[in-house]
Order: sequence, then structure tokens, then C-alpha cells
Amino acid sequence: MKQKIVLSAASLNQLPLDWEGNRARILQAISQASSAGAALVCLPELCISGYGCEDQFLAPFTAANSWESLEIIASAVPEMVAVIGLALPFEGELYNVSAILAKGKIQALIPKQFLADDGVHYEPRWFKAWPKGKRTTYKEIPLGDYLLHFAGITVGIEICQDAWEGNRRPAHDLARRGVSVICNPTASHFAFGKAEIRKSLALEGAKIIDGAYVFANLLGNEAGRIIFDGDAYIAQGGQILAQTPRFSYQDFTLVSQQLSLDVREDAGEDVVSFDFTIPVPGAYKNTEIPAWEASALKKEEEFSRAVALGLFDYLRKSCSQGWVLSLSGGADSSAIASLCALSIQYATQELGWEGLKQKLKYIPLTQQDQVMADLLTTIYQGTVNSSQNTRDSAQQLAEWIGSTHYVIEIDGIVEGYRDLVEKAINRPLTWAQDDVTLQNVQARVRAPSAWMLANIKNALLLATSNRSEASVGYATMDGDTSGSISPISGIDKSFIRTWLLWLEKQGFKGLHLVNSLEPSAELRPLTEKQVDEEDLMPYPILNTIERLVFYDLCSPHECLEKVIEQYGSHFAKEKLEEFVRRFFRLWARNQWKRERYAPGFHVDDYSLDPKSWLRFPILSAGLEKDI
Repeated sequence: MKQKIVLSAASLNQLPLDWEGNRARILQAISQASSAGAALVCLPELCISGYGCEDQFLAPFTAANSWESLEIIASAVPEMVAVIGLALPFEGELYNVSAILAKGKIQALIPKQFLADDGVHYEPRWFKAWPKGKRTTYKEIPLGDYLLHFAGITVGIEICQDAWEGNRRPAHDLARRGVSVICNPTASHFAFGKAEIRKSLALEGAKIIDGAYVFANLLGNEAGRIIFDGDAYIAQGGQILAQTPRFSYQDFTLVSQQLSLDVREDAGEDVVSFDFTIPVPGAYKNTEIPAWEASALKKEEEFSRAVALGLFDYLRKSCSQGWVLSLSGGADSSAIASLCALSIQYATQELGWEGLKQKLKYIPLTQQDQVMADLLTTIYQGTVNSSQNTRDSAQQLAEWIGSTHYVIEIDGIVEGYRDLVEKAINRPLTWAQDDVTLQNVQARVRAPSAWMLANIKNALLLATSNRSEASVGYATMDGDTSGSISPISGIDKSFIRTWLLWLEKQGFKGLHLVNSLEPSAELRPLTEKQVDEEDLMPYPILNTIERLVFYDLCSPHECLEKVIEQYGSHFAKEKLEEFVRRFFRLWARNQWKRERYAPGFHVDDYSLDPKSWLRFPILSAGLEKDI
């Protein structure tokens, strides 16, 4: 016998510790699922408190407030089942739990069995994994490795990391116990290509149980560094039957699907049963998946949409009035200006002008054709070492985007500092003797003007360093690293240049000049024709070394061998050895810089961020001697 049933999954754009706001979005999603006639709706992991509470999870009042919100939500759940995530203290430990709500009460609490502890994840710092098969009670509510049974349907739970455990994943045990549906409340951050892995895990889970798999992820920039795709979907029979669009600017997105599932009797000590009448299916229409998801250049699309949404959420959740950017006319600052423009473009396309104003209602936006001038302020700060090309490049892009753009000359400030120091040390500064000093002072004196504009406008100052520069310290502390957020610190320079060319082809005509320029810091006299790759090494080689060492965990000697194997037909062995030694020397010397970088977005499958990914000693013997 088959039972027709509507299942729903919702993505939520939450904010850590926003008890009222998070609860309101949860209830709105539940209400919409109810209107679709859903018998069950799955919401994301830890969505009551927010996933990114960090060490605030250790504060008892966080769990207390989560439970208080859960009870309020439970009393408001209509005739349906809701799966909602929260942190739960029990017997001196804290657990990551999915609460099962139905009939106005909390029916069961099912904890996570496997904790994420790699990359950006530090879950074991706060939570304890729940042992398979353990069952008990909390406030007389079943707590543990339980199944749910209602209206002839048996449901099991996997929570995020649980599904990534291969043969250990709970789905195998749930299949033996006869479930026909698995719900997976998750908080899985964006990284290139990761969405397809998640889909494959959902499809595999549905196959394992020969039933349906309901997946619900968080959405947007929740807590600063991590961006969530907002993918929610329902899988059965080897197919994703319905799914939400990724990177939405809505508070939540919902997907619903009617399925036919086997009706079975189910009882036992591991089953929580309750009476339940399947609702009559309502009217619902799922959003079509956008064409860009099938693009041959999907990485460029994902980068655009992930970082644009990250910037938008960071802006509104910090209650800032806009962004300020030191626009040099080079690739990095031009990429960030373009991402700001894409952020507003995507938001307006999805929300409409009125919807955008509502999302940013604390900012007095004037009219639609002035929105970029209201939100983005750019400043070009020239010196005698600045070329006409970069001046024109910055001006062209600022005009095309529509930012409020200023041009100032800072030679007088540079000369003022130079004069003060020369008098103090009683000698002139020269390029032959003081190259780094004379370069860095130009980068540093640009920061105060940008900070002044940010203060005047109560706006976010955007730092412009990329991951390639961070790896070798090719950045000036308190200069181009200055900012509240560093949007491109998680991506390499080679990709930035490729992405800018792609974006110009998409119609961003303001990028034509910057795409014709060779990357240069423009800090030495123009007669020297300074080029970044001559100061360092070709960026593709730098990126290869970086990945070999910090993603593949190769030793310096292994790294050198692989670099020679890959690039030996283009460079002499001695030159490649020089590049590798230079990389390791600069890497080890500049860890202190990476410790001071502004927070950045995780977009790749690895990061150099010492706060949330890659720890390295500030003082060490280095690695170049190990080649």
C-alpha cells in the first residue's frame, strides 16, 4: 500500500544569537510549508541559534535561549511534522540535535553522531558526538538514536557530517531498521564544486533506504567568513525531484514535493510514534533551477554569486551604510568593485527595487539609478609612480558601475613622511638602499584617506589582498590589507584575472582597460616598469606550490619534484628551485601578516586563514632548508 505525502525542505538565512529574527524566519518557512500541504518540513542544522555561534555555544544561556525558542516554535507548529536544529546540554555535555515537533509539542530529540572537525569546522570544541544506538530521555522527551513513525511513514535523521561518513553513515543502519524517509538538516558551507558532492550524498542516501531523502541547508553569509549555498532538495529514485535555487537573497527558500511512499507498521523501543493525519496537498510551485547551474564556466558563476551574496549579507547584518574601496585600477580592487555591483544587481533582479529597499531599509536609498552611488564609494590615490593606465582604468570602471568616485594625489603626504624620517636619521632615503621602505610608505599613507571615508559614511572598508599575495606576504600591513572584510583573500590571483576576463564577456564593459594591464603594485618609479610576477614568480607556479604544500601536504622536497615535473619544459631546474625556495622563505617569514588579515570569505576547497583553517607558527626555522 502506498501513501501520498508532501515533503518540504527549507533553507534559512539566519544570524547567530538573533533569537527573535531566527524564530520568525523559521515560523514563516513552516507556515509556507503548511500552505503547500506538507506533512513534514526539514529545516537546517542549528537554525534556532545559528550555526556560527563559535565559543558562545559554551555559554549556558545560548542553549537555554535555544530551548525557549524551540518551545515557542513547537506550540505554533500546525498539523504537520517539523525537523529543527538546536544545541542541547545533557549530562554535562553539549549535543547538536534535531528536534522533532508535531501536535504542538516536542516529540523527540535526535543528536548528531559524527562531528565535522576539518577545514573551517571545529565542532568537537563545542559538541560531543552521540553514540550509535544510545537512547534515553530529556525532560521526559525521547533523546537519542530514534526513528519517527506517523501515518504509516517511518523517518530517520542524518545531520550534515553524518552523511559524509561513507560506510559509517547512519543511512545504512536506518535502512536496516526500515525507514522510508531520511531528513538531513545541514550547515554545509560553500566551496567550489561542493554542491554536487552534497547532491550525490543525498542521492546515495535515497538509494540506500530505497526511499526519499530530504536535505535542507543554511543560506547566505551567516557569521562572517562562511557563505552557505542555501540548497534544499528532495531526492528519490535516483533523481533530485525538486530543489531551491542557490544563493538567494530571500530570508528563506522552500521546496515541496508530493511522493508516494510505502505504508508500513512500525513499533519498538527505537521508534517514536504519534497519531497524525496527512494534510491535503495544497498549491505550491517550485522555482526552476537557473540556467547558470549548467554553465561550462560554473566556477566563475559560483564565485560571482557566492561572494556577491556574502558582501550583501555582511553589509546588512553589520548595519553598515555601504562599502568604501581604494580603487587602484588593478585587478584585485577592480574585482571587488565588480562584486559589489553584482551584489546589488543580483539582489535587485530577485527582490525588485522595493524588495531591495526593504532589505536595506536602514539605509536611505534614493532612487534605483543612484543605488551604486549611495552604496559604493571608490577612491583613486595617485602618486608620481602611478601610471595613466591605472588612473584611466579606475575611472572607467567607477563610471560604468556608478560608484561615488574620488581622485586624490598623495605625493605630498609621502614626501612629508620621507622628510620627517630623513631628518630623524640624518641621511636621505634612496631607492638603492631603501626600496621596501619607499614602496611601503606609499601603500600605507593610502589607508587613512580610505578609513576617513569609511568613517564619514559609516561604511565597510574593503581590503584588497588575494590569497596568492597572502601566501608570500606580498602586501603592505596597514596598507592594502586595511579593511573590515577582505572579500578575495580566499582566492588566487590567477583565477581573479581569469574571472575578470569572463565578467567582461558577460557585459561588464567597465573592465576593458584593467583586463589589458599587467598586474603591478606601481610603487617603484615608472621607469623601472615594476611587474608583480617579476617581483615574485609566475602566479600559476606560486599557486601550484601553495596547493601542493597546504592542500596535498607535500614536503618541500616532494613539492620541488612535482614543480619540476610540471614546469620543467618551460623553466630551467635552477630557476624552479629558486621559485620554490623563495616561496617557502616568504611563507614562513610572513605568518604574522596572515594573522592580521581582515576576515575573508571561504570559497575554495582550502584556505590560508589562520583563524579558521591553516595554523602555522609565527616563529619557525622555515621550510626552505628542507628542499
